[in-house]
Amino acid sequence: MGIFGALNTAVTGMRAQSYALENVSGNIANSQTTAFKRMDTSFVDLIPDQVPSKQLAGSVSANSRATNTVQGDIQSNSIGTFMAINGDGFFVVGKPSSVVDNRPVFDGVERYTRRGDFQPDKNGFLVNGAGNYLMGIPVDPTTGNLVGSVPQLLQFQNDFLPAQQTTQIDYRANLASYPLTQAHDTSIPRSELIDPVTLSANPVAGAPVAAAAALPSCCSIPVTPARTRSCATCCFFSS
Repeated sequence: MGIFGALNTAVTGMRAQSYALENVSGNIANSQTTAFKRMDTSFVDLIPDQVPSKQLAGSVSANSRATNTVQGDIQSNSIGTFMAINGDGFFVVGKPSSVVDNRPVFDGVERYTRRGDFQPDKNGFLVNGAGNYLMGIPVDPTTGNLVGSVPQLLQFQNDFLPAQQTTQIDYRANLASYPLTQAHDTSIPRSELIDPVTLSANPVAGAPVAAAAALPSCCSIPVTPARTRSCATCCFFSS
């Protein structure tokens, strides 16, 4: 082998490794792309057509090898229309050729993909992140058998659900351990309780409290010099 042959063999090896590095960089760049499949590299030795006793060093070539049919990792998602194919197979999808009156017009060509991040659009079609519309074969709701054999675009009703009256509510709140009412006195037990007779309307925080009304004589039972107990309510006090 002359110097030219040696250099040519080395250059083909570096070119093949550079091509393989491009595939690796493409795989890294698309690692978060939905349904992306990695691109592998195959190396092929190129052996010159020479007699065995005079065999020269050959060169090498690199070719890409797609992995579209290889099963990828399936991840869970909270969106109910996201789908994944476990095993071999593809989704049959259609690509709109134009849009008329805000509705897509399809060319009738069937395409195939394993990207299953489908979500309903405003017209009720299931569309994935690449803009492909999901196609399928309708199923008879009575027999469960397929109706026909030609895939067609799937369209669902996406009307708004009617409003429903709330019948139950679960409400939780934190209450103060000691309510600071208008008549509270830390030195007098139970003085923080509100006496309804002292209020002319619903109590408002910070509003002045009306003067205590006179209790009937039958219910005026002295408890302390500063308070009386109402026998009508039995649990409310006024000071």
